[in-house]
Amino acid sequence: MKRNTNARIQWLVRRAKNEWRRRRRHRAERLRAQPSAAGDTTAHHVPPPLPIKEAAPKFRNVRGARRRTVEMIMPPSDFSLRRNYQKVAGFLSHFRHLAYNKDAFRSGAFGIDFAALRQLSPGAALILAAELYRVQRFVRGKLTAIHQESWDPGIRRMLHELGLFELLATPNVRPIILPPTNGATDILKFTADTEVTGDQCGDLLDKLSQIAGHIPAQNFIYDGLVEALKNSKHHAYTEPNRWFGVDPGTWFMTGSYDNQRKQLTAAVFDLGVGIPQTLPRSTIWEHLRPILSFGQPDDDGKMIAAAMEYGRSRTNLKERGRGLPIMMRLLDHHRGYLRIVSGRGEARYDSLTKKVKALSHHESIGGTLIEWSIQQ
Repeated sequence: MKRNTNARIQWLVRRAKNEWRRRRRHRAERLRAQPSAAGDTTAHHVPPPLPIKEAAPKFRNVRGARRRTVEMIMPPSDFSLRRNYQKVAGFLSHFRHLAYNKDAFRSGAFGIDFAALRQLSPGAALILAAELYRVQRFVRGKLTAIHQESWDPGIRRMLHELGLFELLATPNVRPIILPPTNGATDILKFTADTEVTGDQCGDLLDKLSQIAGHIPAQNFIYDGLVEALKNSKHHAYTEPNRWFGVDPGTWFMTGSYDNQRKQLTAAVFDLGVGIPQTLPRSTIWEHLRPILSFGQPDDDGKMIAAAMEYGRSRTNLKERGRGLPIMMRLLDHHRGYLRIVSGRGEARYDSLTKKVKALSHHESIGGTLIEWSIQQ
């Protein structure tokens, strides 16, 4: 009984103190609102509270008393599949993981920063454009461009020429477009479509001729481009229960010219299942090799090489399977290479050696990239 009495007394004391503080605060507010005795009709000045130091909005998103980290991704400094495959493929995989998270674009909380980017290859740039295109079409959102003022001017110019700024949200900062300089790489704005017509390939070659001058073996490049687009439309999106995020048959295409190396490049990319998944395995060894790899990279590179050398197709028909050999025909007449990256594999045909070199990787680029490069 005595314990209960003491607890009640303590509660009454706390209540009295709180009431005293409330009345004192109320009286002070009334005095501030009254005019001064000197006849000044203005209220007493109340100094504003000191500003609270918060993190920059590109890293933090403050809402009320809760703080939420803003997702930001940075491509590797060398964004090239030939020189830096593992880091580029790892970046693309991480990008997809973040982009299709249900909370990624809430309150504009997803951005990309190209400040560290110093080298950009046309093929890898086309893959990034395709991924941003898919995000815009499927998620109905755009990544916010962060730290634009810190981007390399040459990289910014290439991204603008490629059309990447149309796929990014660029608040408050307009891109600074510099004229091309000697030795810089000029890249064409990417094209995306689901239909295949000769006019599309013709337009690309016309634009390439404007920045590169005369294009040798133009007819062979045209035939290879048309064949690559047909493969993307008819064979890349064959699995009906798989999610692709774009309309079936969607392809992407661009071209570039390196003024310093006098190197012409044309590239086609799709977001489909990949060439190794669509090709039939003709021998028992090809069926067993993926099972016996014991954690090693898949044999995707060897499957692509087989399709290039022997014209194997997923239909197994004699009149089919000529697509990749047609793409290689250009290099019988001019110096350069054809490079195909698909699934976890890669195959390259060089005009000097007349051989196909196959490579396998641990990470997939998420589609098929076909790239021609010829020296003028």
